[in-house]
Amino acid sequence: MAWGMAAALPASADCHWEWLCNGEGTCKQLPVCDTLYENPPPRPDDKPPVPPISMRPYRMPPDAGGATCEYVLRQVKGGKWEWDRACYCADPAKSKDPDAPLSNIVRCTPPYKE
Repeated sequence: MAWGMAAALPASADCHWEWLCNGEGTCKQLPVCDTLYENPPPRPDDKPPVPPISMRPYRMPPDAGGATCEYVLRQVKGGKWEWDRACYCADPAKSKDPDAPLSNIVRCTPPYKE
């Protein structure tokens, strides 16, 4: 019986810290999670990488549900840099970090009650 209840609980999401960079070489260390509503682990004390200067593919329209998505550079295995999509929630009234990339990030509010 206890196993059945445990199996019904949602699996914990994967959440880790990465450096996300824009095409001009500016980077921010941010949590990368399976969903927008996860609690990340503590921030590691890493130095920012030096990404290549690269042209952004194209600007994305805002995602539905209040999240904003942008293209960012991510360093993958072997040290290669690739463009990827990063989605986040933003609120200039609550965030003290207006710097690009990914400015005014706040924790997303789930669209459902927990």
